[in-house]
Amino acid sequence: MMHQQWTRPWLSGLVAASACALIAACGGGSSQGGASLQSLSSGTGAVQTEAQGLPFEVFSPAIAQTAIAEKRLVTVRDAQAWNQLWTEHTGPGFATRPVPPVDFSRNMVVGVFLGSRGACDRVEIASVRQLQEPARIEVAYRDIPPPPDMACIASIVNLAVLATIPRSELPVEFVQVPARPASELVIRSGWEFGLCTNNCKGEVEISKDGASLQVERQRNASQPKQGLWGQVSAEEWNTLAANFASLPDLVVGCPGCADEGREWLEVEKDGKKKRVTVSCGMPFPDAGTLAGTVRGIRGRLAAALGLPEFCTPGSIAFERLAPTVFTSRIGDRRFVTVRDEGTWNALWREHAGDGSAPPAVNFGEKMVLAVFLGADSVTCGSMQIETVRQNAHPPLITVGYRVTDPGPNVMCIAAQINQYSFVTVPASGLPVEYLKLQ
Repeated sequence: MMHQQWTRPWLSGLVAASACALIAACGGGSSQGGASLQSLSSGTGAVQTEAQGLPFEVFSPAIAQTAIAEKRLVTVRDAQAWNQLWTEHTGPGFATRPVPPVDFSRNMVVGVFLGSRGACDRVEIASVRQLQEPARIEVAYRDIPPPPDMACIASIVNLAVLATIPRSELPVEFVQVPARPASELVIRSGWEFGLCTNNCKGEVEISKDGASLQVERQRNASQPKQGLWGQVSAEEWNTLAANFASLPDLVVGCPGCADEGREWLEVEKDGKKKRVTVSCGMPFPDAGTLAGTVRGIRGRLAAALGLPEFCTPGSIAFERLAPTVFTSRIGDRRFVTVRDEGTWNALWREHAGDGSAPPAVNFGEKMVLAVFLGADSVTCGSMQIETVRQNAHPPLITVGYRVTDPGPNVMCIAAQINQYSFVTVPASGLPVEYLKLQ
């Protein structure tokens, strides 16, 4: 069954009241002293709504262009309607693309088709919520024009976004998110990894109306993106509003240069932005209270999606040792912590053979963490260390590694390989525990 639905406009009174409340709390919405960002009144609270965020997964951004040329908002609850919509969506002028599988016993598909737009325009799903009185599912989406300074090709495309959400028999309402007033405070924070196999980039956007997290599984346009909206408590919003002006505008060190990833925290108000970028999990200068609150909200949403929070305090910067052999000679599953040169030389000979010299490591400052999968290696898949953290209770270092399966539709040569991953971290005498990430 497929239903077409049209946008229900935002209630202008609600928007006006919310905007007026924020402007009043901001002292009229203008900042004193030119470029400075001013704190909001500590009495400003988040708008509480009887709503529950629902997880959504956006199909590949690579299918954002569609053959459907008119505006259309759809809800699909069965395979027949999904096949029909997909055929119409891909159209005769597009390369043949198989219908993505959907388990309609557990999920359903929502779609936003905007019709003709410029080549640099975008459409995205901002949030999916279950609301009460009346009970319904709300799908909020943004129609995003390009920035004024962006150079775009003068061409027309038909834009669309399709996503799966948990199945429900409640009516589905589509809401176009209005442009946010410049006077409104918005806080964004996220992480990004360059050499990455999963959950490579994520960003949370926090406003008085709630927080929305979106996570890219891989740095690849063919991979889907997950998202979830959640409430922000009045206490959390008051803390953010009182402390956002403390954030400086700088880059600390060389975030991401040692493969540990980078993390950012950005505030925007009155058309002005300030942003700090640090290595993943490192402190944000002069913004401890702000960063702690934001990380707490971001981590809560990530956990609700079943994802780890990568950039938490205690993260240890690491440097990946580039692979020098295709497959390791170590054929058993093994986790090794190397703290001296003799052990390193012996392990490397076992791993790569007598004719290969190990990479130089200064064991006065560094140690090596190694994971070998042996017979548990996944042909055509991948494995690498993705997180290293120092825990306080009990005191130990936790190393997270991830194994990625290529999936059933990938043709692989029937060959046995022994996968491995090496990283170096600052030397430590703490015990080391190795955990497989899901």
